[in-house]
Amino acid sequence: MATKWADYLISKVRYNDKHTHITDVMVHVDNGDTVGNGTSYKREWVIEKINGNNSFYTILKDADDKWKKGQEVIKDRVNGVDYITTKPNGSARDNLENLPEY
Repeated sequence: MATKWADYLISKVRYNDKHTHITDVMVHVDNGDTVGNGTSYKREWVIEKINGNNSFYTILKDADDKWKKGQEVIKDRVNGVDYITTKPNGSARDNLENLPEY
């Protein structure tokens, strides 16, 4: 990591019982040259931060155990409900690139 990718980075997700909606995400502060330790936050917290003009990207570990930048995480409102996604598609499901679950 050489430059700051976003305000926050998401590495893992937790789904509801039906596996249709993300309930929690593992969030890391992007320190520019390093990735901070992960803390679990509710999906609603991410949406509040996005509404406050904070940026989010997904991150994944590569074969060398180094963080790799994924896609931008955005809010997608469907039928009056806010979801987090990397690709707005009008679907009432969260989508974060098949990040690992915790």
